[in-house]
Amino acid sequence: MAPPFLVDLFVFDIAGTTVRDDGMVHRAFRVVADRHRLSMSDEWIKARMGWNKVHVFAEALRLSARDESGAPALADEFTNAILADMDARPPEPLRGAAESMLGLTAAGVRTAFNTGYSASLAEEIIRRVGWKPDAIIGSDLVPHGRPAPDMIRLAMSRTGVADPSRVGVAGDTPSDIAAGRAAGCRFVVGVTHGTFGAEDLATAGATHVLPDLLGLMEVLRGSR
Repeated sequence: MAPPFLVDLFVFDIAGTTVRDDGMVHRAFRVVADRHRLSMSDEWIKARMGWNKVHVFAEALRLSARDESGAPALADEFTNAILADMDARPPEPLRGAAESMLGLTAAGVRTAFNTGYSASLAEEIIRRVGWKPDAIIGSDLVPHGRPAPDMIRLAMSRTGVADPSRVGVAGDTPSDIAAGRAAGCRFVVGVTHGTFGAEDLATAGATHVLPDLLGLMEVLRGSR
């Protein structure tokens, strides 16, 4: 018999962690940036992956000496660009994601998603993939997005898990890792099939770095 999981809740990121990002997020940023002539370089965008999109556009507007009040409208345009992209290229689970979701759920571990997307966009992506987590937390539901721990703490509240030492998170960006560390999670797993490499995720404070989610079950049983 396999040893029990050492978590009561596991919180996954979406794009680049559990759902393939073949450049979809970057393309959506570029659509909005080009339309509104915002200076957003590829590296600038990469450094803000995982952030609340309203905050990203507010910063871009501020750096362009323009009114930040337009950020929510730009974030809505970003959402529409993502939806259009998904219509053309349906979202696909990444290696190990479906197995992790099914395995954790079957063992009674609660699952949640947190994301820099709005909650409504996150719900639509997860609906299209066909998963049924216990909670979906968008960055628009909390006062502070990543790297703050607010989304993880809201996921804990909604699933009835109070002890962060019984919580794990997985993400593909340093902001995912920073949020997990700030929340005090026992497992903060970085995956390298997304935006950043192993060194970046380890430097950010990941407790474990994996090439994909196929090894997650062993990690959560304390086997590696």
